[in-house]
Amino acid sequence: MIPISLDRFVRDTRAPLGVVLCPAGESVESDLAFLREARRSVLWPPPAEEIWNAIAGLRGSHDAPPRGAPTAPRGTGRRSALFLEGEVTLARARRAAAFSEAPREWIVERVQRVRLGPSGLDEMRRVGFRWAALDPVRVVALVATPALGRARRRWSSLLPADVAVWPLTSRPESQVPSPE
Repeated sequence: MIPISLDRFVRDTRAPLGVVLCPAGESVESDLAFLREARRSVLWPPPAEEIWNAIAGLRGSHDAPPRGAPTAPRGTGRRSALFLEGEVTLARARRAAAFSEAPREWIVERVQRVRLGPSGLDEMRRVGFRWAALDPVRVVALVATPALGRARRRWSSLLPADVAVWPLTSRPESQVPSPE
């Protein structure tokens, strides 16, 4: 494992897609703020299956959609999305938004290709755009203090339901297991 901040992670295009989230453990409130920020800036869902398949076809890929890709409910008609390949800057996002009443779902290759920063992400969300990633980040585990572990209902909607929780205590023998 390589320790890396969220800010650095979103800028590193070679960052692994499997992560272990490790809030600082100073307080449950600060840990929850960290998890909310991870959800906002890193943990974007994959696009819906039919959109994934359309993009895969355009790119000449035959890969199956990632785990967790939503399926469209029957009878809802076709969905649309905007696929933004390459680097997405704030200027590019604003230009796309100016000409995009619909679709409201924007898909990128990886979260690391989006260079909007926190205020730019907030601006696009206020306008009503939702982000999805072809290569979504997968949470391997959450390292949690006992207090954060007990507050699971406060953070469970921010992370996948099946996320492993690794305990972190102040005891010297507390070890974070390596993912294998």
